[in-house]
Amino acid sequence: MESIKRQIKEKYHLTSYQMSLIVFLAKTLGSELSKMLIMGILFRNQLPLYFTALFIMMLLRCSTGGLHFYTYPACLLGSTIYLGLCVVVLPQLLLPKYFQLLLLAGSLLICCRIGPVTSKYRPDPLPAASKRFRDFTCLTIFFYALFLYIMPQSSFTAAGFWVIILHSLQLSAAKIRKKGGRAK
Repeated sequence: MESIKRQIKEKYHLTSYQMSLIVFLAKTLGSELSKMLIMGILFRNQLPLYFTALFIMMLLRCSTGGLHFYTYPACLLGSTIYLGLCVVVLPQLLLPKYFQLLLLAGSLLICCRIGPVTSKYRPDPLPAASKRFRDFTCLTIFFYALFLYIMPQSSFTAAGFWVIILHSLQLSAAKIRKKGGRAK
């Protein structure tokens, strides 16, 4: 591995910092793709629901962040529990549409007020970027609520609904954890 890194570094005239960024990117992509594959195997009987929930989760997490686990097994376990709840367990709980819309409005407010929450290893985004991320998340939730209002209830709308609800809850927990256990 070291010889490959050295060859790439020499061939493309990269600095040590640039090379470390490339290594970080490769490790991150490998880690994320392997977790998605493992969860895909676990949820193989609900694959369309899994991909729906995963897509909505990625939209929200990429814009507002959330809880971060700092080891591969902990992250895999946390993600599996999160998506398992959204795909398998919580869609069994049928809520009236008006109550779902009320909860989505609450989630929208939470995400607007709290997000984004970054990993402890990344700097907080600049205020303008934070506003863009919050706006994107709020628009995503708003359009999902509109979609939910128009569409008949299904396991797909339920999975997406629960992803949004759990996202706002874990975002709240991440904010408290980042502040050192103090809610602000």
